[in-house]
Amino acid sequence: MSDIVKYHNDFNKIQLPSFTEQEQNLLFLIFAKIKEKGIENEIQLYADDFKINERLSNSRDYLTDNINSLKYKFFKANFKQILETETEVIHRYVNLFETMEIHYVKRNPYDGYDTSTLFNRMALKINPDFSYLVNQLTTNFTSFELAEFVALSGKYTKTLYRLLKQYRTTGKAYFEWENFLRILEIPEKMRMCDIDKDILKPAIKELTAERTLFDQVRIPFKNLAFEKKKIKARGRGGKVVGIEFTFKPENIEIQKIENEAIENASDEEKILIICKNLCQSKIRFKYEEKIYQSNSFDFYDFTFNTVELQEDEFGNLLPHNTRIFKCDNKEQFLKMIKKFSKVIV
Repeated sequence: MSDIVKYHNDFNKIQLPSFTEQEQNLLFLIFAKIKEKGIENEIQLYADDFKINERLSNSRDYLTDNINSLKYKFFKANFKQILETETEVIHRYVNLFETMEIHYVKRNPYDGYDTSTLFNRMALKINPDFSYLVNQLTTNFTSFELAEFVALSGKYTKTLYRLLKQYRTTGKAYFEWENFLRILEIPEKMRMCDIDKDILKPAIKELTAERTLFDQVRIPFKNLAFEKKKIKARGRGGKVVGIEFTFKPENIEIQKIENEAIENASDEEKILIICKNLCQSKIRFKYEEKIYQSNSFDFYDFTFNTVELQEDEFGNLLPHNTRIFKCDNKEQFLKMIKKFSKVIV
């Protein structure tokens, strides 16, 4: 899973309607699919998409629960936007999706269907009022890897992750306290000591922990710390009015060099980079009406090793056979990789 999620920073001002960890995972998976397919097109979610974290359950009940979350929470819930003018503060409530279709398979033309076992796919189309959040990606966007986001534990941790990614190049982020509580959906009556113990400290620990993704050791935010900003007020210690987070900023110069290296690469080098990315991220592609998962390659032997995937009765894509694509020469190999990269699913 190498999807890059990008969206307008205004999304960070929106309060998600009590989303769980998995619901946040699904939301940003949807954002990644919207980025790939385009705002004007429907996106498709299949049973396998609901298990984007290997720790998650494969049960029918789990699939049904997630479909219901999309149906009742994503589709019907109002997302709250706060708009400000010179004279007003406007609370605006908008549905994220314009349409949602859930497709079920009939056993035969004369039988009924069972919504708990014969789910086929879900088709979603975003509300045009939200299109600018994922479509107008200029310099004002947040970008992070979906795999890194999914690997995090805790709904507060995930929300803090996307908030801080907006400041990834500066290493410093400040939030007014009331707004911070609203976006993270921290209960107003929660004691300050409990916020520290149950929310902030566990989130900091998770966001500074090493994890291995695609054979690389990564830390979401190095040296991450927070400090509450207070003003003098009645009571002990003063009144908290804001919170500041600091961390080691990302080195955008290195990223620029890497991007320039790709831009300046020859056509052959670019295809080899694509080939490497396909295998490192275990990307799936469709070829000859079958779905394969990229595994490894040998450029000198002109071979590309894959695993053929087949759907079980619940729509899960499971390993079936291995297949080695073998070419006679370099030109055939490069042409084949180029073809596979255009049929990614």
